Amino acid sequence: MSSPDRRPPATDRVPTPPSRAAGAALATGLGVVAWTTGRKPLHAVGSTWAAQLRVDSPLPGLGVPLLDQRGVHPCTVRVSRAVGTPEGWWDVGGLALRIPGAGMLGGPADLLFATTGTGRLSRYLLRPVRQAATRPLTTLLPTRAGARSVALLVRPAGDHEQPREYELAVSLDGGAWTGIGLIHLEAQQPDTRSRFDPIVEQLEGTATPPWVVALREPAYRWARRLSRRRSTETGALPAAGE
Repeated sequence: MSSPDRRPPATDRVPTPPSRAAGAALATGLGVVAWTTGRKPLHAVGSTWAAQLRVDSPLPGLGVPLLDQRGVHPCTVRVSRAVGTPEGWWDVGGLALRIPGAGMLGGPADLLFATTGTGRLSRYLLRPVRQAATRPLTTLLPTRAGARSVALLVRPAGDHEQPREYELAVSLDGGAWTGIGLIHLEAQQPDTRSRFDPIVEQLEGTATPPWVVALREPAYRWARRLSRRRSTETGALPAAGE
């Protein structure tokens, strides 16, 4: 039996011409990297952790089940550098979060965070850092919950050199960040380099704006295809999730 289709409804995924063109350009650039290297074009190397997400200050009126009530949720966290520069060099940091059961139809939910500013405008601008996840990271591109625009933020709590805890915060309609819980890294695991896709594995109660889908989905699709093809031709095994 085939698995349920957890993609957003077609009516929510109609691309606009500018975002479709930008998505095609991004797909071309990332596809060339994938073809050349035989690996994921971004975030190819990282560290993977078994973790727990603790929701302490829920938002019951938002319509997102994960955030409706207090609770502790097992999850997986992957910390990585976008381009893969050596440790200590400038790069865009990334943190990927996978929460089993928090997605559509009981599937997993993926959330992707990148190092940015935290202000009303700077949260939409990537920020190069020397250490992958020692500065605030946001979801960068917005999502929606009902009529509200939603952005998420994680920022190190405690030790900023080797953080094991991150505060999780939410911003509604471009407003101030409100802390809602903590992510605690428990045990490091072998890095499987699994692919995280916040559009396919969408958080239940949220909807991705059509222009965001048009921008991201072509890049994800072509990067996967070309990296798999290149790996097959060179005899290399693709990373898990590719």
